[in-house]
Amino acid sequence: MFNSKPVETVPTPQTDAVVPPELVALSVLQLDLDAPGEGWAAFLAARGVSITIDDIGRASIRRSDARLLFTERREVEAKAREHAAAVERQAIEQDQRFRASLGVGIDASLIPAGMTYGEAVASVELDGAASGFQPRRTTLTEDLFDGGGMVFHPIRPTEE
Repeated sequence: MFNSKPVETVPTPQTDAVVPPELVALSVLQLDLDAPGEGWAAFLAARGVSITIDDIGRASIRRSDARLLFTERREVEAKAREHAAAVERQAIEQDQRFRASLGVGIDASLIPAGMTYGEAVASVELDGAASGFQPRRTTLTEDLFDGGGMVFHPIRPTEE
């Protein structure tokens, strides 16, 4: 409709080069795989993969070598997912341990009207027997005066 010229057929050029179907161009490979930091040539040479030039002049590798690169990438991604899941599990367990170690505090119904939270906590600690609240840890002074005495731990062993 817009083009009133007749369509010309372009003859396909006859070449002596045979297109090897087993080659994958590196430019095509880069669409799916990130290029290594040292470059494709050094990366593939270290793995013993040869780079050949295909019939149109592109650097290419064999299809089987490309398949191995994709398999390795999938394995690395699977290991990264497993590692991330393990790190998340550890973080959750650590958070649960931390939350379990926190004090229970006092019930909001125990705070009398007109009293601040700090005042209520102090009064509950002083009158712990009435509310059933006992602090988890004793102070250094309480440890010294509980009748158990004090334990001396020298820095250097003493000679007897």
